[in-house]
Amino acid sequence: MAPDRSSEQAISLRGFPGDLERSIVSAAGRGDEQAFRKLYEAYRDPIWSLIVALIGDRLQAQDILQNVFFKAFRGLAGFRFQSGLFTWIYRIAHNECLNHLRKRVPSSIPLEDVLGRRDEIASPSVFDQPEARRAVLRNAVQRLPFKMREVVVLKYVEGLSYSEMSRVLGCPPGTVASRLNRALVELEALLRPFRGLL
Repeated sequence: MAPDRSSEQAISLRGFPGDLERSIVSAAGRGDEQAFRKLYEAYRDPIWSLIVALIGDRLQAQDILQNVFFKAFRGLAGFRFQSGLFTWIYRIAHNECLNHLRKRVPSSIPLEDVLGRRDEIASPSVFDQPEARRAVLRNAVQRLPFKMREVVVLKYVEGLSYSEMSRVLGCPPGTVASRLNRALVELEALLRPFRGLL
């Protein structure tokens, strides 16, 4: 079953306090299933949230989530603590999402096909429902290129700061800011026909 996680929660990049993470990772790397279960339970929800937001398909996200933690489990023995554990697991998830997106045919439907052009919409009342607005925004975010979608998700869904995003993505904060700025410009263009309705 898919994890249930509120989008208002932010990712904790700290993981476990003090040396506890190191001891749990070491035990899991030696094959201790209980230790790996603790890691899985600590990081499952934020990784799940990211995968769903980046892929846009909950069913496919479940398969990707399984692959991510399978690869993490296999690689824990070689984990060197050169980055935080969450950052390392996130990079695995990032790569799995990219691999998935390279294999699939884009299934994003243009907003206008779903809602009609602004001049075709009979009543703006459909946008009075928060879920309808969220669906339009999700669709627009899914239409962004992966790197732009990724920064939008990390900033606005996961609530990360620029420095946290920089660590997770492995790029300078200026690059993160630039990607986010380009993403917001593209989102604004995608949503422009619906400006008065959203």
